[in-house]
Amino acid sequence: MAETYGQRLDQSDRLSDTGSGWGVGWEGGMVFQITNVPLGDRTIADLPEELVDSVEASLDSLSDDELERIISAAPEDVQADITDRSGSLREQARVEIMETSLDESSDRMWSELEAEIPELLLELIEQTEEYIIDGSVVYSYLDLHDGGCQNVDILTSLDEREHGFVISGEYSQWKKLVSGEANVINQIMGGKMEVDGDMQKILQYSDAAVTMTEVSAETDARFLF
Repeated sequence: MAETYGQRLDQSDRLSDTGSGWGVGWEGGMVFQITNVPLGDRTIADLPEELVDSVEASLDSLSDDELERIISAAPEDVQADITDRSGSLREQARVEIMETSLDESSDRMWSELEAEIPELLLELIEQTEEYIIDGSVVYSYLDLHDGGCQNVDILTSLDEREHGFVISGEYSQWKKLVSGEANVINQIMGGKMEVDGDMQKILQYSDAAVTMTEVSAETDARFLF
Protein backbone atom coordinates (compact mmCIF):
# COMPACT_ATOMS: atom_id res chain seq x y z
CA MET A 1 0.00 0.00 0.00
CA ALA A 2 2.70 2.56 0.96
CA GLU A 3 4.79 1.92 -2.16
CA THR A 4 1.74 2.08 -4.41
CA TYR A 5 0.66 5.33 -2.77
CA GLY A 6 4.10 6.84 -3.31
CA GLN A 7 4.06 5.84 -6.97
CA ARG A 8 0.60 7.32 -7.48
CA LEU A 9 1.71 10.57 -5.86
CA ASP A 10 4.80 10.78 -8.04
CA GLN A 11 2.69 10.19 -11.16
CA SER A 12 -0.07 12.63 -10.17
CA ASP A 13 -0.46 15.65 -12.44
CA ARG A 14 -2.50 17.28 -9.70
CA LEU A 15 0.32 16.99 -7.16
CA SER A 16 2.82 18.17 -9.76
CA ASP A 17 0.75 21.34 -9.96
CA THR A 18 -0.38 21.87 -6.36
CA GLY A 19 2.91 20.71 -4.83
CA SER A 20 5.21 22.63 -7.14
CA GLY A 21 7.96 24.22 -5.03
CA TRP A 22 7.38 22.04 -1.98
CA GLY A 23 10.71 21.24 -0.34
CA VAL A 24 12.77 23.31 -2.79
CA GLY A 25 15.52 24.87 -0.70
CA TRP A 26 14.06 23.46 2.52
CA GLU A 27 13.33 20.03 4.02
CA GLY A 28 10.00 18.72 2.74
CA GLY A 29 10.23 15.15 3.98
CA MET A 30 7.23 14.15 6.09
CA VAL A 31 6.62 11.50 8.72
CA PHE A 32 3.08 10.31 9.33
CA GLN A 33 2.96 9.15 12.95
CA ILE A 34 0.09 6.73 13.35
CA THR A 35 -0.79 6.06 16.99
CA ASN A 36 -3.11 3.64 18.76
CA VAL A 37 -2.85 0.97 16.07
CA PRO A 38 -5.28 -1.63 17.45
CA LEU A 39 -2.88 -4.57 17.22
CA GLY A 40 -3.93 -6.16 20.49
CA ASP A 41 -7.63 -5.82 19.71
CA ARG A 42 -7.45 -7.61 16.36
CA THR A 43 -7.01 -11.27 15.54
CA ILE A 44 -5.94 -13.20 12.47
CA ALA A 45 -9.66 -13.60 11.71
CA ASP A 46 -9.91 -9.79 11.39
CA LEU A 47 -7.41 -9.64 8.52
CA PRO A 48 -8.63 -9.12 4.91
CA GLU A 49 -11.07 -11.82 3.85
CA GLU A 50 -8.88 -13.24 1.08
CA LEU A 51 -6.00 -13.78 3.51
CA VAL A 52 -8.26 -15.42 6.10
CA ASP A 53 -9.70 -17.69 3.39
CA SER A 54 -6.18 -18.62 2.32
CA VAL A 55 -5.18 -19.55 5.88
CA GLU A 56 -8.29 -21.69 6.32
CA ALA A 57 -7.74 -23.38 2.95
CA SER A 58 -4.18 -24.25 3.98
CA LEU A 59 -5.41 -25.82 7.20
CA ASP A 60 -8.21 -27.70 5.44
CA SER A 61 -5.75 -29.18 2.96
CA LEU A 62 -3.90 -31.02 5.73
CA SER A 63 -4.70 -34.63 6.43
CA ASP A 64 -5.67 -35.64 9.95
CA ASP A 65 -2.23 -37.22 10.47
CA GLU A 66 -0.44 -34.11 9.18
CA LEU A 67 -2.51 -31.86 11.42
CA GLU A 68 -1.86 -34.05 14.45
CA ARG A 69 1.88 -34.00 13.73
CA ILE A 70 1.89 -30.21 13.47
CA ILE A 71 -0.12 -29.71 16.66
CA SER A 72 2.06 -32.16 18.58
CA ALA A 73 5.09 -30.01 17.70
CA ALA A 74 3.50 -26.82 19.06
CA PRO A 75 4.75 -25.22 22.30
CA GLU A 76 3.10 -26.79 25.33
CA ASP A 77 1.02 -23.73 26.20
CA VAL A 78 -0.31 -23.50 22.64
CA GLN A 79 -1.14 -27.22 22.63
CA ALA A 80 -3.03 -26.78 25.88
CA ASP A 81 -5.00 -23.82 24.52
CA ILE A 82 -5.92 -25.80 21.40
CA THR A 83 -7.09 -28.92 23.20
CA ASP A 84 -9.06 -26.87 25.75
CA ARG A 85 -11.39 -25.82 22.94
CA SER A 86 -14.42 -27.84 21.91
CA GLY A 87 -14.85 -29.85 18.73
CA SER A 88 -12.52 -32.01 16.68
CA LEU A 89 -8.78 -31.37 16.63
CA ARG A 90 -9.20 -29.63 13.27
CA GLU A 91 -11.92 -27.37 14.66
CA GLN A 92 -9.89 -26.69 17.80
CA ALA A 93 -6.80 -25.75 15.79
CA ARG A 94 -8.70 -23.53 13.37
CA VAL A 95 -10.42 -21.54 16.13
CA GLU A 96 -7.22 -21.18 18.16
CA ILE A 97 -5.24 -19.88 15.19
CA MET A 98 -7.98 -17.53 13.99
CA GLU A 99 -8.49 -16.07 17.46
CA THR A 100 -4.79 -15.39 17.99
CA SER A 101 -4.33 -11.65 18.51
CA LEU A 102 -1.92 -9.91 16.14
CA ASP A 103 0.29 -8.66 18.94
CA GLU A 104 0.83 -12.25 20.11
CA SER A 105 0.96 -13.93 16.71
CA SER A 106 4.76 -14.03 16.38
CA ASP A 107 5.07 -15.74 19.77
CA ARG A 108 2.42 -18.33 18.96
CA MET A 109 3.87 -19.60 15.70
CA TRP A 110 6.18 -22.58 15.36
CA SER A 111 8.18 -23.96 12.43
CA GLU A 112 5.85 -26.84 11.56
CA LEU A 113 2.85 -24.52 11.33
CA GLU A 114 4.79 -21.81 9.49
CA ALA A 115 5.65 -24.35 6.79
CA GLU A 116 1.93 -24.78 6.01
CA ILE A 117 0.33 -21.33 6.29
CA PRO A 118 0.51 -18.67 3.54
CA GLU A 119 3.79 -16.79 3.18
CA LEU A 120 1.86 -13.53 3.07
CA LEU A 121 0.64 -14.05 6.64
CA LEU A 122 4.16 -14.76 7.86
CA GLU A 123 5.43 -11.61 6.15
CA LEU A 124 2.66 -9.58 7.76
CA ILE A 125 3.48 -10.95 11.20
CA GLU A 126 7.16 -10.11 10.69
CA GLN A 127 6.31 -6.59 9.55
CA THR A 128 4.04 -5.90 12.50
CA GLU A 129 6.77 -7.08 14.85
CA GLU A 130 9.40 -4.91 13.15
CA TYR A 131 7.50 -1.75 12.29
CA ILE A 132 4.80 -1.33 14.93
CA ILE A 133 6.68 0.37 17.73
CA ASP A 134 5.71 -0.36 21.34
CA GLY A 135 2.77 -2.36 20.00
CA SER A 136 0.78 0.63 18.76
CA VAL A 137 2.78 3.22 16.75
CA VAL A 138 3.80 3.31 13.07
CA TYR A 139 6.07 5.87 11.38
CA SER A 140 5.41 6.23 7.65
CA TYR A 141 7.84 8.42 5.69
CA LEU A 142 7.20 10.35 2.46
CA ASP A 143 10.00 12.26 0.75
CA LEU A 144 7.98 14.91 -1.09
CA HIS A 145 9.82 17.35 -3.36
CA ASP A 146 8.64 19.89 -5.93
CA GLY A 147 5.38 18.19 -6.83
CA GLY A 148 6.65 14.62 -6.72
CA CYS A 149 7.35 11.81 -4.28
CA GLN A 150 10.96 10.65 -4.28
CA ASN A 151 10.70 7.90 -1.69
CA VAL A 152 8.44 6.14 0.80
CA ASP A 153 9.48 4.03 3.76
CA ILE A 154 8.35 2.63 7.09
CA LEU A 155 10.64 3.80 9.88
CA THR A 156 11.52 2.26 13.20
CA SER A 157 12.14 5.67 14.80
CA LEU A 158 11.66 9.37 14.03
CA ASP A 159 15.43 9.81 13.86
CA GLU A 160 15.87 7.34 11.02
CA ARG A 161 15.32 9.88 8.23
CA GLU A 162 15.69 13.63 7.88
CA HIS A 163 12.29 15.29 7.80
CA GLY A 164 10.75 18.71 8.10
CA PHE A 165 7.31 17.69 9.34
CA VAL A 166 5.61 15.14 11.54
CA ILE A 167 1.85 14.79 11.22
CA SER A 168 0.48 12.64 14.02
CA GLY A 169 -2.92 11.20 14.77
CA GLU A 170 -4.71 8.08 15.88
CA TYR A 171 -5.14 5.14 13.54
CA SER A 172 -8.89 5.78 13.32
CA GLN A 173 -8.24 9.29 11.95
CA TRP A 174 -5.67 8.09 9.41
CA LYS A 175 -8.12 5.45 8.26
CA LYS A 176 -10.66 8.19 7.53
CA LEU A 177 -8.06 10.06 5.48
CA VAL A 178 -7.00 7.04 3.48
CA SER A 179 -10.61 6.13 2.69
CA GLY A 180 -11.42 9.69 1.62
CA GLU A 181 -13.85 10.34 4.48
CA ALA A 182 -11.81 13.25 5.85
CA ASN A 183 -9.53 16.08 4.74
CA VAL A 184 -6.10 16.37 6.36
CA ILE A 185 -6.30 20.18 6.70
CA ASN A 186 -9.71 19.93 8.38
CA GLN A 187 -8.38 17.18 10.66
CA ILE A 188 -5.45 19.37 11.70
CA MET A 189 -7.50 22.53 12.17
CA GLY A 190 -10.13 20.56 14.08
CA GLY A 191 -7.56 19.18 16.52
CA LYS A 192 -7.91 15.58 15.32
CA MET A 193 -4.30 15.55 14.13
CA GLU A 194 -1.18 17.48 15.14
CA VAL A 195 1.70 18.98 13.15
CA ASP A 196 5.31 19.30 14.28
CA GLY A 197 6.81 21.66 11.69
CA ASP A 198 6.09 24.92 9.91
CA MET A 199 2.31 25.15 9.94
CA GLN A 200 2.43 28.09 7.58
CA LYS A 201 4.02 25.86 4.94
CA ILE A 202 1.22 23.33 5.39
CA LEU A 203 -1.38 26.04 4.92
CA GLN A 204 0.51 27.53 1.97
CA TYR A 205 0.37 24.12 0.29
CA SER A 206 -3.11 23.19 1.52
CA ASP A 207 -4.18 22.29 -2.04
CA ALA A 208 -1.29 19.81 -2.19
CA ALA A 209 -2.39 18.32 1.12
CA VAL A 210 -5.92 17.89 -0.26
CA THR A 211 -4.47 16.31 -3.41
CA MET A 212 -2.54 13.82 -1.28
CA THR A 213 -5.77 12.85 0.45
CA GLU A 214 -7.56 12.46 -2.89
CA VAL A 215 -4.80 10.27 -4.32
CA SER A 216 -4.90 8.18 -1.15
CA ALA A 217 -8.66 7.66 -1.52
CA GLU A 218 -8.13 6.56 -5.14
CA THR A 219 -5.46 4.03 -4.17
CA ASP A 220 -6.58 0.48 -3.45
CA ALA A 221 -6.32 0.49 0.34
CA ARG A 222 -6.82 -2.70 2.32
CA PHE A 223 -6.97 -2.04 6.00
CA LEU A 224 -5.28 -4.70 8.08
CA PHE A 225 -7.23 -3.82 11.22
